[in-house]
Amino acid sequence: MKLLKSLTLGLVALMVWNCSENTTSLSQTENATLLGVAQTSGQLASGTSFSISGLTGNTSASASTNDPQGHPNGGRGPGHHGHPGFPLDGTNLLAPTPELLAIIEAESAGDFRGMHMHGKGGGTITNYDATGNVVTLPAPEDKGPEGCSFSGGQFPKSDSLLAKIAKTVIDFGTGVTEKHDTVSITRAGKIIITRSGDKSNHTETVTFDGFKVNDNLIEGTKTRITTSNTVDLVTNGLSTTHVTDGKITFSDGTVTTWSSDKKRTSSITLDSNNKPVSGTITTEGETLVTNSDNTILYSHSITKALTEDISCGRDHHGPVSGTIETHYKSDAISIDFGDGTCTNKTISVTVNGVTTIKTIGE
Repeated sequence: MKLLKSLTLGLVALMVWNCSENTTSLSQTENATLLGVAQTSGQLASGTSFSISGLTGNTSASASTNDPQGHPNGGRGPGHHGHPGFPLDGTNLLAPTPELLAIIEAESAGDFRGMHMHGKGGGTITNYDATGNVVTLPAPEDKGPEGCSFSGGQFPKSDSLLAKIAKTVIDFGTGVTEKHDTVSITRAGKIIITRSGDKSNHTETVTFDGFKVNDNLIEGTKTRITTSNTVDLVTNGLSTTHVTDGKITFSDGTVTTWSSDKKRTSSITLDSNNKPVSGTITTEGETLVTNSDNTILYSHSITKALTEDISCGRDHHGPVSGTIETHYKSDAISIDFGDGTCTNKTISVTVNGVTTIKTIGE
């Protein structure tokens, strides 16, 4: 339990009474760390990419020589100027602590965002067709899908390309190190994605072969089943994701159980060029990481379905409505994504009972 004790140092004493005003307050650094947890858990839950105002991440803080995982401040949380950890390449995901880094890796594996992250992190990505021949995909757009998970009609061009691929192997060999200034991430082992099915019903299975990030071992099987049906340029899709035998073993030997379930329902209208122009995507589900004594290390739960509005386009990043609750150790964080309109760019973030209004953006 050394890891849990050492990591607790950066987040202890979060509840400080101000007797005269009878309100709960957090230091700038503590609040930034938990807002970083909010941004990351919100992205993991919704599958969208967005940032919360004021959280730019930090890669310039000096890593402590006492931190074997190379995180700022000895892995005790955010770095210089109170910014939480560092941003992972190709995403707006923040890794405020070594634990959250491992959870991000587990939850993102097999998703297009995970492919961005792992490709830019130095992994060798090889795609195979059903007969074992190597398939070369065109380079994805910076902000588009990597073509590693079916979209249920949101990205029909990528879905069509993906239908040709029966297997994807992301290989880090004995170890590939990605540098974030003074911070390092070393990944080793493989992530393997296999696919089967037909045009309207696909099954994707993600497994891990000795996959480690900074010596944190991730195990389990992630199964995603996607169905879709297009009638008169309207595509209705349903995707369910379930993790079995999930386990994260941290570098100090601490073993946690990882479970995750997600349901994504979409109804998308395409134009004559097969470009999505309107419709909605709703997401429900929860993720739970528990210690061997059944205490919660991390969880996020969608308490009101998260909804994306396709017609918003690039005018709105992330869900337009819905709520998510996150627990990280002894801290409670929740996000209310808004009133459902494209023009609303504010979200309500509540940390240990204290609510602030933040701007959501790219």
